[in-house]
Amino acid sequence: MITKNYKSIFSYLAALTVAIFIVGCEGQEDNTGLNTLAPTSPTLSVSTDGGATLIENNSVYTYTATLSTTQLVDVKLYISQVGGDATNGVDFTIDGSLVIPAGSLSATGEIKILSDDLIEATETVTIQIGDNRVANAALTSATMDFTILNYTDGDLVIDMGWAMSKVTDDAGNEIGATDFADLRLLLSSAPNNVDIVGGADGGSFETYVLSGSEPDGEYYVVADFYAASDIAREIDLNLEMNQAGIINGDTYSYPAGLNNEVTCAPNFFVMMKITKSGDNYSFEDVSKRNLVQIEWSGVDAYDFYAPEGWGSHVVTNVDCTGGFTIAGLNAEWMLEVWGEVIEEEGTVYYTVDENGTVTIEEQYVFTTSYSGSLYDYTVSGTGTLDLENGTFNLQYNLFQDGWSVDGYWFGAGGLTTPYFEADLTF
Repeated sequence: MITKNYKSIFSYLAALTVAIFIVGCEGQEDNTGLNTLAPTSPTLSVSTDGGATLIENNSVYTYTATLSTTQLVDVKLYISQVGGDATNGVDFTIDGSLVIPAGSLSATGEIKILSDDLIEATETVTIQIGDNRVANAALTSATMDFTILNYTDGDLVIDMGWAMSKVTDDAGNEIGATDFADLRLLLSSAPNNVDIVGGADGGSFETYVLSGSEPDGEYYVVADFYAASDIAREIDLNLEMNQAGIINGDTYSYPAGLNNEVTCAPNFFVMMKITKSGDNYSFEDVSKRNLVQIEWSGVDAYDFYAPEGWGSHVVTNVDCTGGFTIAGLNAEWMLEVWGEVIEEEGTVYYTVDENGTVTIEEQYVFTTSYSGSLYDYTVSGTGTLDLENGTFNLQYNLFQDGWSVDGYWFGAGGLTTPYFEADLTF
């Protein structure tokens, strides 16, 4: 099992906010100290691009320092290494300083990971932005921690990033992707998140190295949740592949690959199948969302009043137990013909075999109200499900305290079949 650990690739401090006190200038716009200075109280945020790969191939990682309000003087931030075992000038280079010009809100700096021919252990570096030399500011410095990955020619480096379909919360406040969700990048021998070969699980975007020494065969790249916000959003996933001298920044996108409405183990997304043969890698898109909610529409209950069938809207899903559920069955007919209002609906489970045969064992489906009384119903049925062509046909029976509703209605000439039948598509 993958557990929470130190970032496998360049742990970030995304959307890190530190308080600063910066002074503006009334009069000439310089930093001579000869003018009357009026204090302001902006904040400084440091955000990361998050998607770059920090491997020893002269890759460049960028970060942006942003003020909450513009200033009348330049704000100069000094950049330095304050920790880690990587060597500045040998393993990486950084800008010595960063200037946010007067009147501007932000400036962008870089850290470059230098390429060499040595096979080394993984190295780390901690970069500090701002210190007591900051011009025009009293600053509590910000730090960013990185892991510098070294890999050999036969290795495949897999990067995973993500973004929300809507980048704000319900109040309109922007949320960073890695603040919103903490995802795991898994490599599995099967299209699931159970047969795990390896993976990455840090605090931000993830990177995993498939070593050239791993056995040849098929590997699946899978994303699932470690944690996420309680605000439900669709999550767009993306992959980047790198192999020294062969694969250079190949990217793959998976819109709405995940949804964090639930973050249980069965909520995973299979992105890609990798076939490894020696140092050669081939990729096949899988794009399989395990928890799949489908909204179906069509007709239900062919009867005397509606020979073409009553309208029907049904939702199927896969829940956190791995069970297949169906909701909304018979809702229109129950109200329009039977005259009963559904007050409460249960969770109806069905099974489907490899041939697409559906079975609903008899179980509680809903409670209705009529003339001030409540009535419980059960349902059972069979059918066929064809996801490839988007069709769902179901023949089912409704019982009220053991009494067959459809049997009665068929005997009275109301139904054209001795069961209810739903013909649905998506």
